[in-house]
Amino acid sequence: MSASIDPTASPEWEQARAEWYGQTKIELQRLQETVNGAVPGSLNLDTIYAPMHDMAGLAGVLGYPLLGKIARSLIETLRKGANPLDDKMLMVAKAHIAALVALHAKDVRGEGGPAGVAVIAKLASIHA
Repeated sequence: MSASIDPTASPEWEQARAEWYGQTKIELQRLQETVNGAVPGSLNLDTIYAPMHDMAGLAGVLGYPLLGKIARSLIETLRKGANPLDDKMLMVAKAHIAALVALHAKDVRGEGGPAGVAVIAKLASIHA
């Protein structure tokens, strides 16, 4: 890495972020197609859980903490639900993944400000 004071400002860090961003776009599209095509009782928890767990861990580190919070919220909710996903858990997964796809497409970095808080609150109300 470059010898800068802030490693996240280095070209190597930006390259890692850009690679993750590109891979995440593909993964989110795949997940959205999967959940949108699923019927209750047909989708195993691990299909959604593993990629969301990865996103929850990496998103914040790479400058996307809002995306990470949404992914973490989804995996924490899925842990408490039915496996395979029932109608409620499928609805929760669809909502979270739709939000992630939209925010990712807009390249929303950071916490998202008041709009980010609103998205988190709206998603929380879905699984309340």
